[in-house]
This record gives sequence, C-alpha cells and structure tokens, in this order.
Amino acid sequence: MHLIDCPNITKITSGISPVMFVKNAVLFPNCNIPLRIFEPRYRKMLDSVFKGSRSFILSFEDGDNGDLTNSVGTMGLVTSAVTQSDGSSIVMLNGLFKVKLNKMDNTNEMYQNWSYEKLESTSFDADNDLLDKLKITYNKLCNAIEGSDYPKNLPFSKDASQACDTIIEFLVSNISLKKQFFLSNNINNKISLTLKVIESVFQK
Repeated sequence: MHLIDCPNITKITSGISPVMFVKNAVLFPNCNIPLRIFEPRYRKMLDSVFKGSRSFILSFEDGDNGDLTNSVGTMGLVTSAVTQSDGSSIVMLNGLFKVKLNKMDNTNEMYQNWSYEKLESTSFDADNDLLDKLKITYNKLCNAIEGSDYPKNLPFSKDASQACDTIIEFLVSNISLKKQFFLSNNINNKISLTLKVIESVFQK
C-alpha cells in the first residue's frame, strides 16, 4: 500500500476519528503494535484512513455492546501496511496519545466514527522519591542482564507516564494487567505497579 503524507495529528486535541475495537490488544502511547486487518468493516475503515490522516483510534472496549461514552483508547498512526493475498492487511500502528470517546458520529459507514478528546499526561504529579526508585531499579535490571534489549534512555524525569507505559509494554504479556495499567489515572500508582513488575523479573 502507498502511504500518503499526513498532518501532524499530535497537535490536534479533539475531533472525529474512526475507531477499531479489539479485545486482546492494548496500545500505549509511544509504543507500536502490529495488527492484522481482515474484517470487512475495518478493511473499509483502513481504505478511508489512507485517504486522510493515516490515523485511527484503537480501543480495547467492547465496540458491539453497551454504552461506550467516556471509553478510552489510543490514537494511532499507521507507519507501515502490507496487503496480503487474501485481501487482509498487516499494519504497524504507532501510539500517539490517549483519548476519551465522547459520542458516536452517526454515519453510513460500516465502522464506527467517534468524537474524541485528547487525554493529557499526569506525569507532573509524580512523587520524586518514588520516581528515583523506579529509575534506579530499572537501570539495575538493564545492567543485570548482559546484552538485554530492554528499552534505553526512557524519559523518567520528563514524562514518567511514558516511561512506565514503555516498560509495561515490554515486560508484560498479560492483557488484563495491561488494561488495568492503561486505565490508571494516578501516576504514582503506575510507578508502584511498574516497580512490582520489574521486581518480579528479578525473582524469576
């Protein structure tokens, strides 16, 4: 597929976007996730996305049941896409920022479009002592395993939430835990949980 240039979606704080609902995947900001797009509704969505901003929201809420108002997701940018022989596509989606879904935009499309607003980071509320402990513990983990490919140069001081998201994405495979972490709005709780995850690696 040919990927066109797109506007800087990160500067947009609200708008209307297609939403892809999945149950077994969580996309954190500044992380990447591969997706196989095969359902007809999402294949049509992808065609539309390529004609515009190359972005859509990925949400792990149940898109077919219940009231999704105030549900959350991540605005993602398609960075690569390969069409398969069966018509499906393998897409790499880069997480940009968390969003809250406000209201479904009624259209004639097969897929859902929602108005959304960008959710800002809460990193400025981080406890400095707790954050320092996280940085020391994570660096200890990186140094303990020679040749490890753990993410380096994480922005602990600049954006603690991003650093925690990246660590959890890399170290955790349990989807339920990732969802719990994603939904947490308390940065100190996120740091504490990240510390527990790192410490559990040492115990293995």
